Amino acid sequence: MNIKRINITIAFFVALIILSQIAGAGGGGGSENNVPQSVGYCPNQYSISAIAPWYCSQINQAAYKVFTDWEPVLMLAVLFSFMIAAIIFVAGIAARNSKLRSYGIGEFYEAAASLIFVVFFMLLAALIFGIIPGLYIGVDPYNTSLTYIYNTINATQGLLTAIYNPAILAYFYTSITIEVNVMGEAPNELGQVLNGVGAASNIVGYLAIPLEILFIIPAIALSSLLVEGLLMLYTEFYLILFAMYASIPVLLIPGIFLRSIMPTRTVGGLLIGAAISFYFILPTLFSIAFFFTYKDTMQTFIAATAQLNSISQGSNAITNGALPNGQNSIPQEIKTIQESMGSFWISVIFYPALILALTYFSMTTIADLLGGMRPSGGLFSRI
Repeated sequence: MNIKRINITIAFFVALIILSQIAGAGGGGGSENNVPQSVGYCPNQYSISAIAPWYCSQINQAAYKVFTDWEPVLMLAVLFSFMIAAIIFVAGIAARNSKLRSYGIGEFYEAAASLIFVVFFMLLAALIFGIIPGLYIGVDPYNTSLTYIYNTINATQGLLTAIYNPAILAYFYTSITIEVNVMGEAPNELGQVLNGVGAASNIVGYLAIPLEILFIIPAIALSSLLVEGLLMLYTEFYLILFAMYASIPVLLIPGIFLRSIMPTRTVGGLLIGAAISFYFILPTLFSIAFFFTYKDTMQTFIAATAQLNSISQGSNAITNGALPNGQNSIPQEIKTIQESMGSFWISVIFYPALILALTYFSMTTIADLLGGMRPSGGLFSRI
């Protein structure tokens, strides 16, 4: 038996037990500062509830309820995995087959790894979502990321309305054409009226050219980009909601169960890797990414929305839309918005793409460590 592997395993278990004692220090009891008494690793004011009250009142409650509902089934699966390992090990001893005996020992390690996920999952959630953010950041990753995205969606929708509505109104006016056909010769008075109508038609036609070039075309193009940005924001918002609600019951619980059974260990490891990546890593990275781009984008969009609403109401959309420069120039305001779209695209497309890449990398790495990507190997056999 590999002595180094045994020492690493024992050290790993001891470290988890020490962390669990630190996280749950103080035992059960009441609470202070209006922090409700909670389950899991939130027993009282001397534990995580004092460092991260948002975790104890929100994430811990939901995760604990879902996980404990399935914990008996998971424990039965882990027990079955230990029984299979024991049978293989005893068969190896009886047959005096060193390879079969070593394979049984490896299965004991794999069963122990599955047991770790069952016993210490709530501790892992408390460390990642409670202690670490509470000590270094002081924010709830889920609440922060969802709030940032929701506020960005509202600001983007307000700006889209402020740009699109006056642009469509201006386009309507520029599409108007006046034609008068009179049979025969018209009297002098009617001729003067017709000349005036023709002059008005010419004025509208001349005004349509700068309106289309300076206002309508840039506004429609910018509106299309904002719509695409909104679609991305909604996708990211509901992706985080999916990770929050579905990671444990849909990915983690079946993953632990399948990993406890030899023929399905590959799928189980992959599901566990996906659950850990989506549940822990994805919302944390989103909260960090939007933290660096949220304020600038929000301030720019809110200020531009207020300015456009004040200079593009009614007929102002026509007069101010044809002004290339000036205090009330709509084209100048659109140009300012276009210059600030860089931070918007960074927060909406670049950072999410990077986050998804990191999430996928972490998922495959964890799955490979747990034996999910390579059926011949496992957690402790890799160590």
